[in-house]
Amino acid sequence: MKRTHAREQDSGAAVSRVLLAAALVAGALAIGAISVGTVRGQSPSGSGGASRSTGAPAKTAAQSSAQKTFEVVDAEGYLAQVAQRRGKPLMVTFWATWCEPCRDEFPMVNELARQYKPKGLAIFGMNMDDDAEVSLALRFMAKTHPVFLSYRKKPGKEEEFINRVNPKWTGTMPVTFLYTPDGRLVGQIIGEQSRQVFVTAIEQLLATSAQK
Repeated sequence: MKRTHAREQDSGAAVSRVLLAAALVAGALAIGAISVGTVRGQSPSGSGGASRSTGAPAKTAAQSSAQKTFEVVDAEGYLAQVAQRRGKPLMVTFWATWCEPCRDEFPMVNELARQYKPKGLAIFGMNMDDDAEVSLALRFMAKTHPVFLSYRKKPGKEEEFINRVNPKWTGTMPVTFLYTPDGRLVGQIIGEQSRQVFVTAIEQLLATSAQK
């Protein structure tokens, strides 16, 4: 898979929010704000694997201990995890240590998970790092203390995996997928987006799910 990550463009963000609002009125989410993809190793800041400080919340006694390993899943395993969470609206965030926008976005996604899990939102992460980067990913999670579990994609068969997750997804990251309680994929947030885009999408997903 060609590893790319997307930064939000100002005009693209505005269009994305308009499209989001329109789609939600129709009862479905359709979010997309993709900027020019950057191949792995060509990060705008050249920071490599180290993340910038993003104000990640301090770990509290109520949080579980840091995840020590990943369960590795292929496309079927991913879809099985989605199916296991039927009955609740679901958000799945895809991330990798080589994706700078993913690292920047992760603490915000974690805060939203903490905020909306008590309101019925299910969430899990999908790590897209290779075998050689597992230790980096685990250290990243130890630093950010996610309140949700992450799985890791089984190496290989990238195109098959992408197509099974969402045929319309090009593999650009970060990306977040949104599912209704009956397991239907109804939305995606592509590229680094503002907190408000996530909040609007989550609240509309919860509201739509409550009506069914």
